[in-house]
Amino acid sequence: MASIRFGLLGALRLTCEDREVRLGGARQRAVLALLLLRHGRTVSVDELAETVWDGSPPPTARTQISICVAQLRKLFREAGVDGEAIATSHPGYRLDTEGHGLDLVDFLSLTGHASALAGSGRSAEAADAYRRALALWRGPALDGLTGYALEQEACWLEEQRLTALDGHAELRLALGRHQELTAELAALVREHPLRERTRHSLMLAQYRSGRRADALETFRVGHQLSIDELGLEPGTALRELHHAVLCEDPAIAAPPTVPEPVALIAPAVPAAPAVSVGPAAPAAPAVPVGPAAPAVPVAHVPAEEPEEQPEASPADSPGEASAPADPRPAPTAAPPLAPSDLPPNIPSFTGRTAEIEVLDALLDGRPDGEPPRVALVTGVAGIGKTALAVHWSHRAAASFPDGCLHVDLGSAPAAPGEVLGRLLRSLGAPGERLPDDEASRISLYRRLLRGRRVLVVLDDASSFAQVAPLLPANGGCCVVVTSRESMEELVLRHGAVRVPLGVLDRADSTALLDRIVTGGRTAASRAQTARLAELCDGLPLALCIAAARLATRPHWTVRRLADRLADEHRRLDELSLGGSRVRASFELSHGCLSPRLASVYRRLSLLDVPDVPAWAVAALLDCPVETAEQYLDELTDAHLLEVSGPDATGQYRYRFQSLLRLYARERAQEDPDRPAAEAARDRALHSWLTVAEAAHRREYGGDHSVVHGPAPRPHVDRDLLDDLLARPLDWFDSERHCLVAAVTQSARLGLAALAWDLAASTVGFCEIRSNTDDWRRLCEEGLAASRAAGDRQGEGVMLGELGAALLYRGESEASVRLLEEADGVLRAGGEVYGAALNACKLAVVVRQRGDAGAARALLDGALPALRAAGDLSAQAHALNNLAQIALDAGDLEEAVRLGREAVALARGLGATRGAAQAFHRLGRALLAAGRLPEAEEALTEAAGIVRAKRDRLGMAYVLLGLAEARLRAGRADRADEDLTAALALAEETGSTVLMGRLHLLRVELEEARSPGAVLPQEA
Repeated sequence: MASIRFGLLGALRLTCEDREVRLGGARQRAVLALLLLRHGRTVSVDELAETVWDGSPPPTARTQISICVAQLRKLFREAGVDGEAIATSHPGYRLDTEGHGLDLVDFLSLTGHASALAGSGRSAEAADAYRRALALWRGPALDGLTGYALEQEACWLEEQRLTALDGHAELRLALGRHQELTAELAALVREHPLRERTRHSLMLAQYRSGRRADALETFRVGHQLSIDELGLEPGTALRELHHAVLCEDPAIAAPPTVPEPVALIAPAVPAAPAVSVGPAAPAAPAVPVGPAAPAVPVAHVPAEEPEEQPEASPADSPGEASAPADPRPAPTAAPPLAPSDLPPNIPSFTGRTAEIEVLDALLDGRPDGEPPRVALVTGVAGIGKTALAVHWSHRAAASFPDGCLHVDLGSAPAAPGEVLGRLLRSLGAPGERLPDDEASRISLYRRLLRGRRVLVVLDDASSFAQVAPLLPANGGCCVVVTSRESMEELVLRHGAVRVPLGVLDRADSTALLDRIVTGGRTAASRAQTARLAELCDGLPLALCIAAARLATRPHWTVRRLADRLADEHRRLDELSLGGSRVRASFELSHGCLSPRLASVYRRLSLLDVPDVPAWAVAALLDCPVETAEQYLDELTDAHLLEVSGPDATGQYRYRFQSLLRLYARERAQEDPDRPAAEAARDRALHSWLTVAEAAHRREYGGDHSVVHGPAPRPHVDRDLLDDLLARPLDWFDSERHCLVAAVTQSARLGLAALAWDLAASTVGFCEIRSNTDDWRRLCEEGLAASRAAGDRQGEGVMLGELGAALLYRGESEASVRLLEEADGVLRAGGEVYGAALNACKLAVVVRQRGDAGAARALLDGALPALRAAGDLSAQAHALNNLAQIALDAGDLEEAVRLGREAVALARGLGATRGAAQAFHRLGRALLAAGRLPEAEEALTEAAGIVRAKRDRLGMAYVLLGLAEARLRAGRADRADEDLTAALALAEETGSTVLMGRLHLLRVELEEARSPGAVLPQEA
């Protein structure tokens, strides 16, 4: 098996058996770099996408990430690597470097080893380990890779290099090699003039080389820079060294060169075991002292890096020299404790199996030199974030023998310094000895956690700034953060694994009710319990409140409480009694919104639609779509909306949970500008008419076969319409539920012209999709609104469309009655064009009832009005029906003539469904006439149109015709293929009539294959 050597300390590099492996483009390199930086840990697809596209991933990001990973796997295989170096691991990927090499791992291992050697007095060996670690660097880390996240990682890696350079320099100074160091350190100080630890080493090297004036000048320059750039005096270490140089203190005299390892003076605190992979730098080694060299003061370690000081030790190991006692208090000397600050476990905790599996993955062992494992549990108030964190913490407590810390950051918000004080006291630090400043407390907190396995739960955090100072720096620890915020910085900077919480499903919701309500009351009424769970929206807080009400009222049935919650106007009241209140929990999230975002949230709730796309929200807010998307994303980040999609048009859709919608509507009643809010709602509803009308035009080749009313059409950008309506049927499939809801709400609001016009613009799509339920409801809502408003035009149009829907459903008696009533209303109102369209519908049902003459008269009478209106689609439709009447009468030549005339008109429509119908009808006429090649040609034309539109029902009918034509032409095998495909499509669409015709043709096909069979030449 070939092994790969990965390189991050310089330009990203791969070598295999001394042969360089060429990497792909920038995206592939960025994915590999992040997987290497997190080697052995799962990196979520979201984090990879955020990194590759620098915080702005496209909708196709997840697909492109998977492509990059596949390319990398292929690259490794081609290099000779067996197995999968990159494993798929929910919620992303993990790169395993076992059996391979990674310069970063080697570097951290060597620097950690160097620190340990220095701590045990083996300075020469420690210096050599640092030298070998630094030799691994080939240039700036991650050189050539761009983007905020990778640049932050590169900064951190550079800090590790500088820390190693400082540690190496201090050891070489202690070994008496100050002469060779001066030039190196001077160059480093010029490159990093504010790095006090490096300046400290340069001053010491200059002084020990006999260049006392240069050492004083180095301090003066650093002092001035610190004042000018930071507004601060230099740290204690530099000031004390400056004083020691001025006084020519013997304590800083040059030690003799010591070729062999020497013992160390034990400083005030014991040495850290290894380097931390994270923002904290490795511990600075103590300065070794020979027989003639007194100890360097503890101030040798710069004050702004107190966490780098080795920890206190009562004595050195046997055989080592002991240090003079440090008279200053050392709070870190307290013995390690195993605190347990967790709240009690949650007895009713239910579900969350997938989320617990994600958290369990944090328990994988990790060296102390790596960063801590972090999980971010997010969701709206009341969703159960704290319950999950506490339940899992108790479950995982055995994996953290050094203790479990818990801080509620939300109930009594405090400054990080105050919170650190609580944590430090829990860890055993004496309260009276705690440092006063926050930076020192952070340093002490991270020192106390080094080498320990501790779980830290930071509950109800409001921001990354609140959390960052409380994060440990070592991999033995684990952190669980719960928050209503998305905290991108925690994910990007610390690799936090996202654990988003949604509502519980029905099974878990009812299980939670069962656990709290005893006595078998919920089990005895499963249907009502499921109803109660649904009314609680699967929200754990609401479910617990409902269960508690039942538990404390043993005389109540489950149905009684469900009935009380069924009233939307009182549901939140019922769930906001006592100490746990759903409304109050939602107010926490709502209160964090900006005034503008809160207004957007309230206005969104005024739309009675199941979900909304960004373009409809842009109409609601009268703003660009990009601005609407920003608002929607912010509300999603606040967990007040949920996102789904992309839909068939590529648009993401946003929806409320039902309880949150009720809460938002309550707040909308308080809108100080109700008229403006209602006008915004009406504008959004009318925008569906704008897009629906445009979709109808594109599908029908013009504004054909529909009557419009006077409802206003808000402007929708042409480019946006092109994106939405590239496939009008896809748009309808995505928007169908919203269209029905928009018509229903418009009718309820008294917007009759909008209700019936939007219904009329939509029913054609319902017909194409055989969606008779929505077709009927749209027409019934539009009809009721028209009658309530006294809108006779709308009433006539809706009566006709409802009659057509019932005809499609096989209810011919009711259909004729409605169509005849529509004819009277339309003619009485002078709606000539509408009456002509209605006559075409009535002709179909009259022909099906056996009166071909009456049907022909209706169609002949309608054609002049259709021609006058320029409606090519309706004319072609009328000619198709006349062709069918001729076909039924056996007048095949007339049927073919009328079919060709319909096709000629339909060609002017483009590749529309009307054109497909014309070609299909002509194909059927030609098939009946025995003109099989011509029939197959016409049906093939129809197939091309319906295939492009992904019209499954239309395709099934065309395939039926092709199967018949090919069977009669003696091509049974090809007919069998067509028939099989048609049967599959018919099953998908559920068309029983079509299924019957296909099965009859299947019997005919089997008979045709029998010996001696004669194929019929006519249908």
